[in-house]
Parts: sequence; C-alpha cells; structure tokens
Amino acid sequence: MRQIAGYLLFGWRYRLRVSGIENLPKHGPVLLLGNHISYIDFALIQWATPRTIRFVVHDDYYSKPIFNWILRAVGAVSIKPENSRNAMQNIVNLLNDDCVVGIFPEGHVSTSGELSDLKRGFEKVLSQSKEGVIVVPFAVNNMWGGFFSKAPRSVKRRMRFSLRREVNVRIGKGLNSNATKEEVKRCIGSLLD
Repeated sequence: MRQIAGYLLFGWRYRLRVSGIENLPKHGPVLLLGNHISYIDFALIQWATPRTIRFVVHDDYYSKPIFNWILRAVGAVSIKPENSRNAMQNIVNLLNDDCVVGIFPEGHVSTSGELSDLKRGFEKVLSQSKEGVIVVPFAVNNMWGGFFSKAPRSVKRRMRFSLRREVNVRIGKGLNSNATKEEVKRCIGSLLD
C-alpha cells in the first residue's frame, strides 16, 4: 500500500531505483540512519521499503499545518532539540516494540549537497534500547539541486530539467547497536554517488 501511495504521489516526477533492500531486516527493531538531502527524503525512503518507518522529525516541520497531518498520519515522532527527552524515550519505546525508526542524524536538510557531521543523539537512543537493534545506513542520491532541496537558485538553474528525475536509494549492510557516529557516517558516505 505504501509503495502504491508513494508512486501516486511521486511516481509521475521521480523514477525510484532501490538497491540493497535485502539489507533491511524483515522483522525486529531497526534504526535507519541516512543523509538528508531534501525535504521529501522521508517519503522516498518509505516508498523504497516494505516496512513502515516511524521517522523522527524536527518540531519546526511537525508543527506546520501543511506537513502536520501527513506526519501524524505516518506516525512521525516530533522532536525539539532543546527538549528532546520525551522524544528520545518515544524512539526507545518504538525500537523496543520492534519498529523501524528513521533518523536523519545530520539534524538538518543539507545546504551544501555534502554529508555533514552527524549528531550523537542516535548513539544515546541505542544505548537505552534493548539488545538486537540493527542499525541500517542508507543514502538518497540525485535530489541535490531539485525543487525540494536547499540548493541555491544558481545550482537549481544549472540542473538539467527532466520530467522524470531518477532517484537512487541505497541501503547498506546492517551494523550492530554499538555503532558510532564516525562508523555510521563512513557507511552513509560509501552509499553516496
């Protein structure tokens, strides 16, 4: 059903190519960690995967009326960086209930097209979650310079327009629950074009 919804919403504009889907466990707790290159990364990765993903979303987006109903419908977890304790506990509870939780550990949509340093919040979540959480890195490729990216206008103007832009989602091999931010960044970086 999610794949159909994704296709209906984005299929007319994006041709999604997915590799490494076999790296996403079919059952059990998973923490998906990836780059944040556009405002619709969460929709693209959900479209690419068969399991429901509960995304962690900055409260600035969660509280906007245009996004709120969508984010609540997909079970997103709102987080305020200055008061993240409740959100962290919600994430731990979801993982302890064998859910897939998606986090963009850069903490923001890229303004350069490059992978930024990762925040440590996911390490804290993992330390408080049950054993057996699999950390799965992913990368969304070919969204920089598009309408939903934060690329400057000069970059967007240089991009060649195509009616159906090809977007590549790459899912990496799982890591254990003591993965560090340096290790995760290296893995995400290896999945980027």
